[in-house]
Amino acid sequence: MSDQRFPREERLKLRNRISELFAHGKRFQQGPISVLWMVSPWPLERGAQVMVGAPKRRFKHAVDRNRIKRLLRESYRLERLDHFQDKAPLLLAFLYQGEQPVRLDELRQHMAEALAKIAERAQK
Repeated sequence: MSDQRFPREERLKLRNRISELFAHGKRFQQGPISVLWMVSPWPLERGAQVMVGAPKRRFKHAVDRNRIKRLLRESYRLERLDHFQDKAPLLLAFLYQGEQPVRLDELRQHMAEALAKIAERAQK
């Protein structure tokens, strides 16, 4: 059984890494999720570091933004499996761009497709 936690080492928090990701990362859209990713120039303890976001412009209430971010983290945690083990370390950002809040099962499906795309593109 794979590790089902979402530990601190897997969270993208450092400002310089986040700015590097937004400046030089590759971007694609998967359903309501906009995905930014890049191979990390820094060594990482785990296979990837991840951040999630929801726009204040679309979701005025913090409760709604927090729920979307919680669902994004949960869908990543459940769908990541071992996509990034024994591969180059990655920096990932999942930004929710949909108009309406979405259910977890729909988000998991989009997340699984996005992670498969990233794993495929990172091998090239």
